[in-house]
Amino acid sequence: MTRTSPARRRTARAVRGTGDAVRAAAPLGPLAAVLLSIDTADGPHLDMPLLHLVVVMLAGLGVDRLGLLLHDLGRHIERPRPAAS
Repeated sequence: MTRTSPARRRTARAVRGTGDAVRAAAPLGPLAAVLLSIDTADGPHLDMPLLHLVVVMLAGLGVDRLGLLLHDLGRHIERPRPAAS
């Protein structure tokens, strides 16, 4: 097994950090969409059709999965490689 180069470790750390940041921000998009669509003219109610709300929530889940993928990619980059024959 060969050792991981410093450049590869830095790249892996950056990709994992990006994945963590994406995962941390994933719930903020759907939350902002819901908060911005609250109509208070006749009492607080959601001014967004239910189907739109479902799509926004699914998009938030997709962003979360993207963060997981980036985190796993960072681990894959840093994984030790077999020695060349």
